This record gives sequence, C-alpha cells and structure tokens, in this order.
Amino acid sequence: MKGYEIIFILDPNTGDEARTHVMERVKSIVSANGGNIVHELSWGRRKLAYRVKKRDYGMYQVLYLDRAPAALKELESQFRFSEDIIKWQSVAVEDVNAEVAAFEKLRTEGSLAKQIGDRGR
Repeated sequence: MKGYEIIFILDPNTGDEARTHVMERVKSIVSANGGNIVHELSWGRRKLAYRVKKRDYGMYQVLYLDRAPAALKELESQFRFSEDIIKWQSVAVEDVNAEVAAFEKLRTEGSLAKQIGDRGR
C-alpha cells in the first residue's frame, strides 16, 4: 500500500500532557482531511545530530499514512506554526507495511550505527 512516512521531532521540554495533546491534534487533522494513520511509532528521546532551535535532544514520533495528500499538506502546514514541533520530514513510500517491517527488523537485530559505535570510535 502506497503512503507517506512522517517523522517529526517534539521539543524535549514538552510535558506528557502537551505531547498527548499534539498527537491527538495530529490524528484529528489527518482524519478531518480524509487520511488514515496506518502505523504510529515512538522512538523516544534521542540526541539530535546538530542543534535545532537551541535543543540538543528531541522526542521522535513516526507516522505512516495511507495515500492522502490533503492530510499531508495540512499536517505540514500545522507543523510550521506549532511551537512544540522543532523539525519534521515527510516522504512518499511505496509500501507502508514493508517500511514498518524493515524498521522492526532493524530495531530487533541492531542498527548499523550501534555496530559502528561498538568498535570503540
């Protein structure tokens, strides 16, 4: 199934209640624009590769949507004005379920970055 992968980073200083509110707002925007969230993943708090809006860490969220360009356009528009979201990226994917399966395999078997880190660099 074709769709979209959306990764967005929340401000790490955002509380649990505000984070829940952001996720509810994202879900309501998607459903109001004819979209459907196929998979939702939380990567948790991670260090950013570089500082973004004076932040070194962020709370990563990943959403997989079915093919709904109106929902994607509205989400990106709302992300621009949200103070809680410090960065986002969306890409079209050919098979949503294959992308999720690949992520789960990477998570269970270990990532390339972890293997490089284990060499003592």
